[in-house]
Amino acid sequence: MLPQIPPHTWRGRSAAGTAMFVLWLVVAVPLSVVAGLVLLALGALAAAVALVFWLVWAAVAWVWFAIEHVQRIPYPFALRPPAGRRARRLVGSSLYLALAPRIVGGTARLAGVVFGPLLLLASVAGLFSTRWRARPYVAVFTLRAVLLKVVNLGRRRNLLRDGHDADILRYDDFLASAFPHIRDFLDWWRDPHAPHDYTPSPTLVDVPAALLGLELEPYPDPLGYPGLAAGALRRHSIGSLRDIFLSQREIDDLCDPDLDDRADVALIRVVHRVDANGLRHWIVQFPSTKSWHPRQGAAPNDLTADLVIGAEEEPTVTRAALETMRAAGIQPGEPVLLAGFSLGGMVAAQVAVRAARAGFTVSHLVVAGTPLGRVRIPDEVRVLAIEHVLDIVPRIDGRENPVRHVSGTDGFVTVKAGPMLPVGFRLGALHQSTAYADTAQAIESDPPDALVASLLHELAGYFGGGQTIVDHAALRSGGLGPQPSVPFYLHSTVQDGITRGTLRQTLRRIAGVIAVDVYQSRAGFATTILWNADVLVRSLQPWFASVERFAVYRGLLSLLKRRRAVGIHFRLQAKETPGVIWEATVQQMADGRWREILDVSFDDAASEAEFERAFPGGAEPAVVFYPASAFEPIVDTASRR
Repeated sequence: MLPQIPPHTWRGRSAAGTAMFVLWLVVAVPLSVVAGLVLLALGALAAAVALVFWLVWAAVAWVWFAIEHVQRIPYPFALRPPAGRRARRLVGSSLYLALAPRIVGGTARLAGVVFGPLLLLASVAGLFSTRWRARPYVAVFTLRAVLLKVVNLGRRRNLLRDGHDADILRYDDFLASAFPHIRDFLDWWRDPHAPHDYTPSPTLVDVPAALLGLELEPYPDPLGYPGLAAGALRRHSIGSLRDIFLSQREIDDLCDPDLDDRADVALIRVVHRVDANGLRHWIVQFPSTKSWHPRQGAAPNDLTADLVIGAEEEPTVTRAALETMRAAGIQPGEPVLLAGFSLGGMVAAQVAVRAARAGFTVSHLVVAGTPLGRVRIPDEVRVLAIEHVLDIVPRIDGRENPVRHVSGTDGFVTVKAGPMLPVGFRLGALHQSTAYADTAQAIESDPPDALVASLLHELAGYFGGGQTIVDHAALRSGGLGPQPSVPFYLHSTVQDGITRGTLRQTLRRIAGVIAVDVYQSRAGFATTILWNADVLVRSLQPWFASVERFAVYRGLLSLLKRRRAVGIHFRLQAKETPGVIWEATVQQMADGRWREILDVSFDDAASEAEFERAFPGGAEPAVVFYPASAFEPIVDTASRR
């Protein structure tokens, strides 16, 4: 590389240079001294202000500690006297976690008063400019009207448009048209008589030949195509309340079949079983928010749907839900359980309101992390709503859920809980389907009262054996494209640590591994990430005998370390025994320990008996705690670069 300044001979300072040097001595030096004194004074003032803030913070910490100590609130964590910096930080975290949901709920209650004048001003501006002409014009001083005004203003700018009809088809049919590589692989995976090794169909190409005008051979590395393992690992049964929310995580992830962090479709899961009397029982489950982009996309479970439902309008996803139930063949008089998390719960509530008019008999509604305070659920629908006390989403409507048993019936039961917090005390960890799955397990193990126990007894009829699960794809009609999960990159979404590609390729090289997917779930807040690793293998027995899963955890935890994620989820399924799915969720708790929750699902008793030695606990979830250093050293290739 050539030097920036070429070599030259210095002939001494010129007259102009000498004059500038003298000017610097006479003017610049005194100014520099004055500037230094000013900066010194500002530094002293900043130190004094910092001291005042420190004293105020210490006083707030002691006051909050005294309040919690008097009330003896053990949640979210036990506080120590805020004498040291770490203890004061802990008190501050407690104050933040406790106040954030209350502030959100209070703001929602005051939304009309707070934002009404601004929207009224927009209505006045609309008298002179069509760009701001959006209904309602004057009645903007309620939460519903505020949201409706925002939606209408967005539509003026081609945002938040949800006036589309829904296209409904089987999920596998959607894969065949949009992602033929995944569908071709799934046909081989599900066929017990298929050849030992997967070979793509001769006609399978990665893009249509007419698009490029070229004759293309089959995809060069079909097993390297993303989404194969995630698409194959679909559960075959929902056997408990906990399973509903584990199924929810799976539903939300399948809305992005190729794992490119863009929502391609909304998946609606329909489950039915026939009881001893020949009566069909149905479970219909809806997806949560998958895209936070304000521009509507092909998948109708997005930010647009959230705002439209908040305005008490009917979004595309609700129309798709009713159409899916008709297509599934649900008949009048057959009991239906509607279930959902977050947006999925809001959709389920809207469907419950419209069910009788549509010819469906909805008997139960099970939701988690869902605001239902402003929804008038029919009296004949029994409701179980689960809320985390620090979750802000159930509070965004500014109204508590109704409790109908106070007025004479027991149709609406709300269970509030405080789950274990992972390290970092982030609110996003409380609004995720897997966290609600843990809470559901606690409710099933020890119902908080007789009303909950009665509801769980009624739900048992939906969870029996002999279930059939059919997944349906719902799209906004009109040929809209997929939208990204978030409209812009955030700090917590861009660092990979050991890259997912490196980890994925490493796992694929383990003997007996067929396909691997390493990806992130955003089923919660836009920045709440749960890392997933789905692995398809030849046989489960050699895996547990020879492969140390801790080594896999170390690689996954490197992603957790570099990103502000809430945990990792690991699943295994074997070609020889497709009726068994082994999965684990690992999170680091507030005390530094690692918690591992193990779940094993069996399609039938024969599969369970075959793996009795490998899984002595059977299908019951198992919880194991490990010390903070259990998985060290965590692999991190980024630190070696």
